[in-house]
Amino acid sequence: MTDTPVDDEPVGTDRERLTDVQHVLHGPEGSGSWRSLLYTLYVVALLSGIYGFTVLRGVVEVADLPARGISLAPTSGVGALVLGGVVLLVVVLVLLAHATGRRRGPVTPDLPWLDHVATGPADRGLVLREAWLLPATGLLVGGTLVGSVLGAAVWGGGAAGPAAAGTGLAAGLLGSGAVLVAWLAGQLAADDHAELGTGAAVRTAARPRTALRTLGLDGLRAHSARSARLGGAALAGDPRAIRLEAASPVRRGRSWRLRSRGPVRTVLARDVLGLRRQPFLVVGSAVLLLAAGVALGAVVAGRPGNIVPAALCALLLHLGVGPVCEGLRLLGDTLGAPRLLGGSVAREAAAHTAAPAALVLVVAVPAATVTAGLLAGGVPAATAALVTASAGAAVLGSQWLAAFRVMPPSFALLPEVGPQVLLAWLAVPLIVSAGAGVVVVQTLLAATAGVPLAAASAGLAVVVVWLRASSVLGRASSAHRD
Repeated sequence: MTDTPVDDEPVGTDRERLTDVQHVLHGPEGSGSWRSLLYTLYVVALLSGIYGFTVLRGVVEVADLPARGISLAPTSGVGALVLGGVVLLVVVLVLLAHATGRRRGPVTPDLPWLDHVATGPADRGLVLREAWLLPATGLLVGGTLVGSVLGAAVWGGGAAGPAAAGTGLAAGLLGSGAVLVAWLAGQLAADDHAELGTGAAVRTAARPRTALRTLGLDGLRAHSARSARLGGAALAGDPRAIRLEAASPVRRGRSWRLRSRGPVRTVLARDVLGLRRQPFLVVGSAVLLLAAGVALGAVVAGRPGNIVPAALCALLLHLGVGPVCEGLRLLGDTLGAPRLLGGSVAREAAAHTAAPAALVLVVAVPAATVTAGLLAGGVPAATAALVTASAGAAVLGSQWLAAFRVMPPSFALLPEVGPQVLLAWLAVPLIVSAGAGVVVVQTLLAATAGVPLAAASAGLAVVVVWLRASSVLGRASSAHRD
């Protein structure tokens, strides 16, 4: 008489079952995800150590802070201020990571894995373990590399002692860990199955195994599907699809209504209403513009001889203006639709530019003026105001370039060079902002130093950007009519 196996008799431990599933799906060598990740981190670490450290150390050496009596050591006044800025930046990143986790969390395994493996009897903490460890490892190692390179560059450039390297390492590790926990907590807080508030979600996220067991299948499916759509939109170079997937649903001010006030005033009111419904965009934009204004004021007061600070300030100004330019982007998405309010497309685009322009004038220009005035006096303060306003005008023109571009070049579809071409095409507005910002800052500083004709170059740079922006708008409008 032979023994008949019982149906509910365990075949093996959960770990053994999961190993068998991996073997069936990917063969004896596994999926290769860890090999790809570790190789990517190896390349990033190599490039960061060779090029990133060298360039950043060069920037610190050119600034020559010790000659100006400035030390970035954590025990000095300026160093403590910089460290406080780093802590503030980490706090902002933690808040952004939590908000991002509500829409797309770190745990996003493939949908077939969820449907056929996660629904089984195996421990969900083990089933989702690899899907969690891959992004967690990438974020922790990447953040630690960034902090280490920055700290080592400050030490190598002579602006601080060896403590800067240790501080950078600790800030990178702890900061990336905090961002990672906030990211997972956002996914837990948005999961209907978990039913956790923000505080409970953070406490649960600090214990990853418990957090993985708490996540529900419906929420995991939603995040995984959104992750797949975001990846497809990124590969296709479709910023509109990325925005639609990444944007959180609007829950504030749903009962507020828009009234007709004429072609221009209605567009202005529509933008203001949209910003009132999403105040987080205004706050984030104001913070970035405030930082850009302070940086521009410091650049004008310090009169550096290199172009790197000017380019970084222009990029920060571009990033600060971006969140409140949603009206421009929506106009670019709907250029083929009938103009319900009448008038030209150019006039409507100009009306959509009013809100970000007002924010630049209200936040960035005063910040630059006050900073330059405190550091160097009245004349640099006036120069800083003119520099910030001119750079802001160029940045607004580059926002038109981003909003009204049509399709990427045909080379972006070639597998050999497609990703590089697509990234270069997407980076054109940033490059234009950085280049125009450098020209504006350097030429206006030269004008105040005794070369009045140099100011014409700043005006010419702004005019060229806007002529290009108008051309891009006309070409996009014609393409949608064809």
